[in-house]
Parts: sequence; structure tokens; C-alpha cells
Amino acid sequence: MGNSNTMDIKKYFDKLNISLEEAIDYKNKFIPKILYKYVSLLDDRYVAYYKKNKKRLNSLRDNMLWLSNYKKFNDPFELKMLTIDRERLKGTGWNSEEIEKYLEYFRNATLISCFSSDIDNNMPMWAHYANNHKGYCVKYSVLNPQLIFPVMYEPVRSKSAVIVANIIKEIMEAYINKLEKPSEGFYKYFGFLYSSFTCKHNMWKDEKEYRLLYINSNLNNQEGKLINLTEVGLKVDAIYIGYNCDEIYKTQLIEIAKSIGCDLLKMTFDEYSEEFKLVPELLYNNID
Repeated sequence: MGNSNTMDIKKYFDKLNISLEEAIDYKNKFIPKILYKYVSLLDDRYVAYYKKNKKRLNSLRDNMLWLSNYKKFNDPFELKMLTIDRERLKGTGWNSEEIEKYLEYFRNATLISCFSSDIDNNMPMWAHYANNHKGYCVKYSVLNPQLIFPVMYEPVRSKSAVIVANIIKEIMEAYINKLEKPSEGFYKYFGFLYSSFTCKHNMWKDEKEYRLLYINSNLNNQEGKLINLTEVGLKVDAIYIGYNCDEIYKTQLIEIAKSIGCDLLKMTFDEYSEEFKLVPELLYNNID
């Protein structure tokens, strides 16, 4: 079900049935040492665009990462890979509406940041996620892969009648018995649920996406949360400025690169080449 560079989701599930730790160790082998995040810098087509851009640049300067609620993503079918098998649910004491309510709770309790493993000549990513090359891309070193998962691309959704029901059961059991730590069963079923949050339809496979999943303890904040990079095991290695980035933001990004101590590159285009190819040009070289 994949090649040597692709995580086998069936093998991951098999290991999850044995232990969460074994499954995570297996998953971590497929997390690259380097990941890229494309960031938009908005223009005057957007309301309060300058204020929003300032927030994004400030978070980069402060070594912070924005984690978002899934409802803010551009795909309205995010986190919908797992669907309830209503036939198998009959006679279990649960109804699909109740299960869906709890499933939505877990979706909202998970904040996400998306990355790509690719920057080489990736024009579509620059266009879709960096506002037509006006934004920038951050190169991160992955110091700790625990919270990062490779996105699995599947042709069909997964039906289940027991995963969410068993998570709910484990939570109720822990509450009734005043358990300080959830059971191994809880972690196993939660691992299955988390895996469904890292699955998308295979039409998205060219994005080569990885996801950082973070439990949100404050459900009153439905937008998202800024997290320090050290908390999620990442470090900024370099900043790539988009081909169409405005000069005012280019100047600020140069200052930020010097401030946090990372390389800075500008994406250029060879007007005389036969190839449609973006070429990074080094503008600032950080010497440790």
C-alpha cells in the first residue's frame, strides 16, 4: 500500500492496535527533517489587510506558529474522512446524531497547521497559499516529529460505528472512576480518530502535505492559537520571499531574518529559459 517513502496506513493501524507508542515511532520515520509552510500576505482586495499582514510578520519574528480551527481551511470537507456506519450502529445504544455531536467536539478540540515537503518549483502552492506569489514560505527544521503526521490520500471515506463511541466510553469510564490517566484503550481509539484527521481525498495528493495536530484546551476560541515553535518541535531555517512580494514586506522580511538568525531567499524567474522554473536567490546568509 505504498512505497518505502510513504507511510502504510494499514501498517500504522496494526501497530496502533498493539500500542500507541509503537505506532508513533513508526509514523515518525516518515516525517521529513525539513518542512515548508506557505503564508499569504494580503493586498487591498482584503479588509484590514495591512493589520492582518502585520500580525503574520510579527508572529514570524517572535518564533510563533498559528494553529487553526479546521473550519478556517479552504476545503469545506476537511476532517470528514471518517463517516458513521449507521447500520452497524443499530442496537449499540448510540444514535448517529449523538455520535456526530461528539465527533464535531473532537474536530473543534484539534488545532492544525499545514506544511508541504516541497518548495522546488512549486508554483501552484505559491499561487494558492501565498496569494499569487505575494507572500512568503518558511523553511522549518523538524526537531521533534511527535505532533506531525503525513497526510494520507484515499479514494473513499472510512466508515466506522465504534471508534468515536469507544472514545466516549473511555472518557466516561475515566470520569466515573476518577482516573488520572486515560486507559491504553482511549489512546488507541483516539489514535484512530487522529489518523482520520490526516486523511484527504486523493485529488489533493500533489500538495504532499503534512499536518501538525494540537489539542486545544480552550474551546471558546474557535479561530485558532499562536504557539511557540519550541513547544511543537520546530525551528525556522530560512524564509523564501514570493516572486510578487511587495517591496515594503520584502524589507520587513529581511529585517526578520536578521533578527531571528535565518537565511533569506527571493524566488526569481529566468525570463530567457525554456523552463517555467522558480529559482531561489540568496539575499541574506545567516552565519551561526
